[in-house]
Amino acid sequence: QEWTRRVVGDNLVSLEIASRRYVSDGKPDVWLVGVAHIADQSFYGEITALLEEMDIVLYESVRPTGSRQPSGETEEERVHSTQQSLEFIADVAVRGAETSNMLPKSFDDVIVEASLLDSRLAAWVEDASVDAWGRQFIFRIEFSTNTLTFASYGADGKVGGTGESTDLIATKIVMIVPNDEFALGASDPQNNIQEDLAVVLGLAFQLEALPYENPNWVCSDMTMDEVEAKLIERGADTSLLSVLTGESFAVKIASSIMKLVPLFDTFIGGGIRESVRLLMIEMLSLPDSDQLLAGIEPELAQVIIVDRNTELLEDLAATLETTEDVSSIGVLYGAGHMFDLAPRLNSLFGYSPIEERWFVSMSVNPNDSFLKESDLKRMRFMLQYQMRKKNGS
Repeated sequence: QEWTRRVVGDNLVSLEIASRRYVSDGKPDVWLVGVAHIADQSFYGEITALLEEMDIVLYESVRPTGSRQPSGETEEERVHSTQQSLEFIADVAVRGAETSNMLPKSFDDVIVEASLLDSRLAAWVEDASVDAWGRQFIFRIEFSTNTLTFASYGADGKVGGTGESTDLIATKIVMIVPNDEFALGASDPQNNIQEDLAVVLGLAFQLEALPYENPNWVCSDMTMDEVEAKLIERGADTSLLSVLTGESFAVKIASSIMKLVPLFDTFIGGGIRESVRLLMIEMLSLPDSDQLLAGIEPELAQVIIVDRNTELLEDLAATLETTEDVSSIGVLYGAGHMFDLAPRLNSLFGYSPIEERWFVSMSVNPNDSFLKESDLKRMRFMLQYQMRKKNGS
């Protein structure tokens, strides 16, 4: 089944993405909802309306290290996971305080500031705030030094101790700037490359356009350290992590170049944005476009697509087994995941598709682009040739 398609109308070329409903005897309906990371705002409005019908939504998002509830089968694992969560929450608290230029007065303030940074973060902070022995983290503030401390007293819950009862602590200093400097923008948030691209192309960014703060939305994905471990296990290039986190030099250069696009567009009288949109539509709607990454870097595709889908399917299995009074489950993942996910949904749980809806993710008038139809035909041929060549056909 196709999950993306190119639709041509009168002076309009569109990229459509599918959502499909699957049924299996005795189980809740499952909707596989294909999504794009950047798209027209109207697309996200339609996706949101569809997901409002679901009792539970499992969504895609590689989580920061330490954002899960601490756990472990051994003493070392419980200590390690608790320390990771302490560091994660401390880092989020510092980001929130430095963005608002104000120290939090309670743990509730940390959660509120986290939600303002990113609608997903509040739930992750709450998940991570209970140590591996079931106790809430202790939070202390030293206003004289702008210091935030998060702590767990280990297995015994008492100050002091060794081994599994060792006190675990994460302490961070918040850089509060004078009010006049803060007013000039001393604490501007750093965008990622997808967000920058959305702004340049006049599109919306998925993480800002969808209601991740809804209480029935649950992140179902791997953490950053789990992705790194899988990349090493598969023999893939771990430099991908710097791309995912926006830290690589190449990503920063690409982001800087994209910010110049509006200037060039204005200087030459338009057409650049439309051309980029048209190229994206052509590439994402190609048959077997999901095989593009697998053909270039198969080990990388195994981690990014298959292993992350496995994490999702394990969460789905747990949801089906433990949740009562649920009639529908939404799975919100990138369209590129669905080619692997849909067959496994059938083989593991017996689900079959019975309904589909197509939503327009972006459109462009090809007459406003610099690209001619002959240019697009050549590009299609080159991409398809490369995919066949990589697949040995």
